[in-house]
Amino acid sequence: MYGISGGANSPMGSMIKWGGRPPSGLGHMPETPLADEVNDAVSALMRQPLGRVPALVLKCEYLTPGKPMESKLQELREEHAETLSRVRYYQHLQTGRRYVAGWLRIPFSIDASLLVEIATREREGLV
Repeated sequence: MYGISGGANSPMGSMIKWGGRPPSGLGHMPETPLADEVNDAVSALMRQPLGRVPALVLKCEYLTPGKPMESKLQELREEHAETLSRVRYYQHLQTGRRYVAGWLRIPFSIDASLLVEIATREREGLV
């Protein structure tokens, strides 16, 4: 996938732009899809000393949309062996969202959390 540019940043788009092989160093520069960057951020969060639970909560929240809260909490109990209340769940979710926003170098806001959600759905092929 070459982003929303319609292939303009693809190897073929580069050849068309330069009328053949581009000059050295000016060829195709692939973009990293936002979903991959979000996945990298969550993986890095998982490796942090206190980041495992927020990363698991992020995965639970965005990889199982529409799942009832009690099911999410039960899944996290099985995965983490810690009982989370709804309040702690949302605190960890907020921590995870802030970490991902920082990783992506975007200010944390409602828009940032929506961006993370869109990227996650893009990765799943739901968008």
